Amino acid sequence: MEGESTLNKAEIFHDGVWVIKKLRAAIPEDPFEVLVDGRPMGTARLLSFAKRISNSSRFPQVFVLYSSGYLRLKAGADPAPPLPFGQSLVLGPAISGTSASCPKKTLFFHPQLERVAIDTSQLDQNGTGRLLIRIVASRANRSLKSGRTNQIMELAWLLTLEEPHDLATTLHVAGTFEFTEDVIPDPIQTKMFESVRLLQISTMFIDDARHDVDALRLHAENDVVTLFYDSSLANLLLPVTPRSLNPAMPVFDSIHSDSAGRPNGNTPSYGIRINSTTGLTTGPIMVRAFFNSSQSLRHDNMGLWAFQKGPALIKKGTTGSIDYTVIAGINPHSLGIFEAASETQLPR
Repeated sequence: MEGESTLNKAEIFHDGVWVIKKLRAAIPEDPFEVLVDGRPMGTARLLSFAKRISNSSRFPQVFVLYSSGYLRLKAGADPAPPLPFGQSLVLGPAISGTSASCPKKTLFFHPQLERVAIDTSQLDQNGTGRLLIRIVASRANRSLKSGRTNQIMELAWLLTLEEPHDLATTLHVAGTFEFTEDVIPDPIQTKMFESVRLLQISTMFIDDARHDVDALRLHAENDVVTLFYDSSLANLLLPVTPRSLNPAMPVFDSIHSDSAGRPNGNTPSYGIRINSTTGLTTGPIMVRAFFNSSQSLRHDNMGLWAFQKGPALIKKGTTGSIDYTVIAGINPHSLGIFEAASETQLPR
């Protein structure tokens, strides 16, 4: 991408500071419609957002968006070699349970995106400022054969991508949903804080030498609690002793605290603050993690999610919203959305 100054076939926006491209992606989900400032730009399965490094011709990627509702974020620095993405945020919410059309327990997981509309009106003339990205999910193309797509809700999001900086990039996510059929969250998984998932992270932890992240940090009621992952914790719901987030500061971090982690190197840490939830869930927010004992480097084997209890029966027509902020940073100790007074390390 270095040195590019004019639009090519893949580029759908280039103002000398930001470059947005449609990239090829071998994923099973259908492509989505793309618009930039109201102008149709065809379809894509993957969009890449890159930001120029000041006083250079380098355009490192800072954000990518897949038609499966997975997105990846990293800071604006351009080290050598470039910092890879690592973990993924999955647009939600997601539900594990049964529905009117799916009587067998199903994890209604990721969406199928239908339309992505990019608004550059809040960029300044020099390309700074923020990008607005409005997303609508599709129900027409959600095939039950995929098993894990989120076909039980109408979903939409407004993403606000702040101007990236060398150490961190901030993304605000405001999502709305409406259930299109009756849904019963699995009662056993509700007791384990895993049936109603406000948001999810998909990533990899295999061992101390192969991982995208290596710890979970929770901002609990009176302290900050850190759980370092260990291969002996595979196939367990973590933390083994659950802790709720501090309601005054509902923040958790999925962190990479070392410089190891083949094949992806020192991948970014994520800090997440849940700003508000309305219409469906109540009570304390719990954060749970689970990774299996897979040794494959080709697929994520770890999930991390925020849980908040919903009703035993979610009626068709139920609506709600979830608003949160994600910061992707190089330094896990300076994500910028919390003040930690004390920290407790959970035993391995």
